[in-house]
Amino acid sequence: MLENVTAPAHRLVPDAGEIQYGYELPLEERMVRGAPVRLFTFPRACQDMARTVVCLPGLGASGRSFAPMAPLASHLRLQLWTPPLRTPMTHTPLRWNVEALAHPSAGLPERFALLGSSFGSLVALALSLARPERVRALVLVSPVASVHRVRRLALSLSTLVRMPKPFAYLFAPAVARALGGAKLPPEGRSEIVREARRLSPLELLRRLRDVLDADYLEGLERLRVPTLVVHGARDHLVPLRYARDVARRIPGARLEVLREASHLPYMSHSQAFNAFVGDFLLQHLS
Repeated sequence: MLENVTAPAHRLVPDAGEIQYGYELPLEERMVRGAPVRLFTFPRACQDMARTVVCLPGLGASGRSFAPMAPLASHLRLQLWTPPLRTPMTHTPLRWNVEALAHPSAGLPERFALLGSSFGSLVALALSLARPERVRALVLVSPVASVHRVRRLALSLSTLVRMPKPFAYLFAPAVARALGGAKLPPEGRSEIVREARRLSPLELLRRLRDVLDADYLEGLERLRVPTLVVHGARDHLVPLRYARDVARRIPGARLEVLREASHLPYMSHSQAFNAFVGDFLLQHLS
């Protein structure tokens, strides 16, 4: 089904009128480990299970933020994963997503590729280290492997998310501009703002705590998964030198830098991003 949004606040599914052109995608809701996961796909997409790629979004985004990857959908089975708006309090959001992705109720094949952006890169790294037998290939976009590799600007977001919701609403467009950079199209910025405003300050703070507590740098040398790191040279959140460090620590990893892109290269520079990622994934999923 397609998301149809303007609904009252208690409804999970948003109203179609709020979804920007190019971001309307079929939606399936799955109950995974007792919580609702939104899974977006592409119409008439590849159905080859061996080419499954699970795409994990950033801190306050939904899987729909990967809509600009549509040209790859005819060759890759892209599954755009969206964590619950309220992660069960029994787990941290990071741990819950790692366990959920490996759970039978997620409906994923025995082995699949992972593409994680920002917070999603944390989830992808954690799953790849905990369950390497499940991961066929790994794409890390603007990777956050350790809090020591995130600028103080990012840490100051913890203050922002504690603000009353109306104030957080006012700041959301500025945050979207900072993340997407000057080349992020208006429809992409609107998508980021709309989805971020649906997340409660508590949930955002819980995910941010996962970022602040994470440190996977020492474990990266254990990875034996084909890995591509994609980074925007103008990323003001995660500096390029830290992406280089992540790529250097993972045996055989490849780094591709998009010179004009910021923190969301798949939204702002989709053509170049899709070329790098498509070639890499087709090479390892064929």
